[in-house]
Parts: sequence; structure tokens; C-alpha cells
Amino acid sequence: MRLAKTILTIFLAAGIAEPCFGVEISRVASCAGGDVLQLRGDIEAGDYVKFRSHFDDERRIVGLDLDSPGGSLYEGFRIATLTRERRLSTFVAKECDSACAFIFLLGSKRYVSSEAKIGVHAVGNDYGGEDNGTIRDTIHFARLSAKLGIPSATIGKMVTTPPGKITFLDEADLSALKVIVRDPFARKTGDGIEGCNSDAAEEAFTDGGEPAIRTKPSHKPESRSGKRTGLAHPSPRPGAAANFR
Repeated sequence: MRLAKTILTIFLAAGIAEPCFGVEISRVASCAGGDVLQLRGDIEAGDYVKFRSHFDDERRIVGLDLDSPGGSLYEGFRIATLTRERRLSTFVAKECDSACAFIFLLGSKRYVSSEAKIGVHAVGNDYGGEDNGTIRDTIHFARLSAKLGIPSATIGKMVTTPPGKITFLDEADLSALKVIVRDPFARKTGDGIEGCNSDAAEEAFTDGGEPAIRTKPSHKPESRSGKRTGLAHPSPRPGAAANFR
């Protein structure tokens, strides 16, 4: 029994007894004259404080590298707001949906890889459907997005994509958002020496006409109450919950 208690004490001291929840944030040096925060996984309660703490360091943060299915609306909205205030660039190499997409959209400059997917959808309730409350929240979120300068076509996809599904932004959407197809933070190795990519060419998406909208089932939607079913209201107000995916 004494041995068991000793082992348990060691695990607790090492932080192994409790699983790590929320988005994983890693700080890495970039080629943009500062550090980049890599955000991986679900955005959960408390992640904004964790995110904000990185700005206490002397080295400045220049951008975000995003890979997330979404998460807490309240936390995501606050992270997006700070991203906008700090004029951070945002980059997606793989997939960034819902709350993550809102953070991406509020970047001062937006970058993607050629394989990146940015997914949006509407508000859903705990059962993956819509009701009067979620419809009101969708409208509110759409109006807020318009005030923040998000193009109407992108907002339209947010509004018209039902909960439980995700619509990915197409090339016309990314062109309207002035998205650049390049990793601005990438490092390369040449002659055994790590250095920065000096190629300054920034290939923007061009309007390819009317590409087909790609829609798929949502793997991790979340409702206003925190269950994964859709987008929810982006700013706290009486009677409104603050979670979404």
C-alpha cells in the first residue's frame, strides 16, 4: 500500500495522473523575424489564457500555424480577437474548421498550403439540428463576421451549411480573402545549414470561376452547450452559450 501511494505521488508530481485537454500550443522560431505559435487539436476552456501567456515573452510572436477541428466559441473568439489586435498572420497546412476557421479569418495576412482546407458551418443544437435559438445565433454570427470584413460569399457558406456538415471554402472564397498559397514561416536546409527561404514570391489564389463547393460530414461539430454539433454565438450575451465547433 505504501509503495502504491508513493507511485501515485510520483505520477501526480509528474503531471501524468491527469490527461491534457485543450489545444496544444507550441512556440517555434520562424523566418518572419519572430516566433510562431502552432495550435493543434480541440480548442477548450482555458486555452485563451494559455494562448495569451505566450505574449509575455520578450521575443515577439508574428503568426499562428493552425490545425484544429474547432472548439469552444468563447475561447476561440478571444483568441481570434487577440490575433486581430496583434496583427498576426495565420497559416493552415492541413485543416482548420469552425472556431479555428474564425481565428484564421481574423489574421492580418492569411496563408495556406496547396492542400489546406478551411471549413465553416452553421449553428447547431445539442442534437445536431437547428432551432429558433441556433438560427438567431447564426444570424448574429453572420452580422458580426460582416462587420469584421469577412466576404459575403464566405458568410453565406457559414449560414447555409447545416449543422453536422462542413463546407470548405473554394478558390474564389480564398481569392476574395486575399489568401496566399505559401508557408511564410517555413525553414529550409541548404548545404547542411538551416536557413530561411528567401523566395519572396507570394502566389495568391486566382478566381477560377465557380469551383464546386466541397461538403462533407462534420467529424467534430459542437453545439452552444459544448456538445459537438455546430457553430454558436461568438460573443457572450445574456441567455447565449459560448461554445462551438
